[in-house]
Amino acid sequence: MKNGKRLLKIMIAALSAVIVVLFIFSFNGVCRNVTSDYLIRLDDGWSVSFSGVHLPAVKKISDFRVPSNVEPGDTIIYERHMGGDPLPLPTTLRFHAYHVAMAVYVDSTCYYSYGFDRYKRGDLVGSGIHLVNMPEHLEGHTVRILTIVTERAAAKSLTSIELLRLGGMTDYFARNSDSITIGIFLLFFGLIGFVTGCFAVGFDRAYYRLILIGVFAFCMGLWTLNYAKGIQIFSTDYAVDTTMEYVSLYLCAIPFGLLIINMRRGKIANWKLNMLKVFVAVGILFFIVTTILHLTNVAHYPSFLIVYHSYIFVSFFLMAIFRVLYDRGAGLQERILAGGTVVFVLFAMAEVFRYNVQNMFGLSKPFLDTTWLPFGTLLFILLLMVGYLVYLYEQMRDKTEKEVLRQIAYRDALTGIYNRAKCEHIFEVLNRDDNDYAIVSIDVNGLKMVNDHFGHSMGDKLLCSFAEVFKNAFNGIGTTIRMGGDEFVAIVRAEHLSDLNSALKTMVLLEKEIELPIKLNVAYGYSIRRRGDAVTAMDVYRMADANMYAMKLASKQQKA
Repeated sequence: MKNGKRLLKIMIAALSAVIVVLFIFSFNGVCRNVTSDYLIRLDDGWSVSFSGVHLPAVKKISDFRVPSNVEPGDTIIYERHMGGDPLPLPTTLRFHAYHVAMAVYVDSTCYYSYGFDRYKRGDLVGSGIHLVNMPEHLEGHTVRILTIVTERAAAKSLTSIELLRLGGMTDYFARNSDSITIGIFLLFFGLIGFVTGCFAVGFDRAYYRLILIGVFAFCMGLWTLNYAKGIQIFSTDYAVDTTMEYVSLYLCAIPFGLLIINMRRGKIANWKLNMLKVFVAVGILFFIVTTILHLTNVAHYPSFLIVYHSYIFVSFFLMAIFRVLYDRGAGLQERILAGGTVVFVLFAMAEVFRYNVQNMFGLSKPFLDTTWLPFGTLLFILLLMVGYLVYLYEQMRDKTEKEVLRQIAYRDALTGIYNRAKCEHIFEVLNRDDNDYAIVSIDVNGLKMVNDHFGHSMGDKLLCSFAEVFKNAFNGIGTTIRMGGDEFVAIVRAEHLSDLNSALKTMVLLEKEIELPIKLNVAYGYSIRRRGDAVTAMDVYRMADANMYAMKLASKQQKA
């Protein structure tokens, strides 16, 4: 049994992994078949001016680092002579710009302008991949990109300046299809998980965890799509896209923290649980404050990224120091959840390190430009769902076991019908309702004589035989109960009161079909409680019992 349960859990994990891997590779394979048939990387040949000062020669634009003393309002101009080699027509200039207002000139003619109005109003300008349609016969002309820095904390050089055929984002989406695919998957998975959890939590609070998983997955999916610029499949509003990127990033700490609290509640010391609650409270406060400052244009979301990274680092560090996730006696689902959390924490810390090292030293290398956090998030969500399935399985198993035990507690061990405990429970329910019902009291005649002359095993057979007759006669009409010894009770609700006499007649007829050393015979009496009667269920039972004894006495007198 134990091995079977473990095998089931392993199969669930394997199936989940296969579904995710197949989804990623099938989508990824389609994307990689869509590439640009013409692309020139314009990495060299640029000259750069910073606030009117011509900087030393830049061998490669990817190696250029924005000066550390850059301030909002500073101007950076990138200029390149296109040479005399003929270029295919038409062409598009493509580059990734971070939080700058810009204008693109060919010689002295402006072909593209973005962000100046937003910058003058003090609004967030945003970042994204810009596509500028170039004029024909670009060769021999000079391309100049004028940028005005709008955010102190987020100023970067232009990256990946490329010249390609008119249009041109399919090759970019193909190269970044891994992150984009994972982002879309997490986005829809989170939405489905959240909606499903909201509907299900009304039936069982255990589904609260599914809501948290859904919100976290949705936030990380939205961040991944925006960070990888896959969002430009759907939107090219750079300010809105960038706002969603930071909102989803700053928000994801909240459901993550609540998820850890939900996982570890009752399994760690209260002071550790309170520490986690403080982390979540700080995350909520951080989001509220930064949102107010962003909306009032005092300071925009990118300005607080280093603060957010510090908050994440300190939180993870303290969780590790105080062993919040460690539990020597943890079950399988808790170990899966803890393992998934550790995986995500490691990926998150690596992402914080990568991002800050790249910005601090101005590095632009393929392995530093690529974030692996979406892959860590995918593994985390996958392990969360496997652990959650195990959790639900264990919850259902426990509920099933409790239900079985409850049914056993309410069942008569000899006859299999309900016992006195069940009768008392039903009496409590009846006392709370003002409805019609009837109680039938039954006594099996001759039990003592059968026990004395034929033994207790035959007495038990007598009781079991009547219990079967009793149950069949009142099937679908009333609840059959053995109170103890030779006493039985039937409780008939209002909708079946008209069938009561028929059930009693059926019981008498079925008694005659039972073959025992003595004739099966019972005495019975019933009492009906009507709406508005000021009596309890026990009062009704006593009246039924009195009627039963009256029938028993009349039967004895008749025989005498």
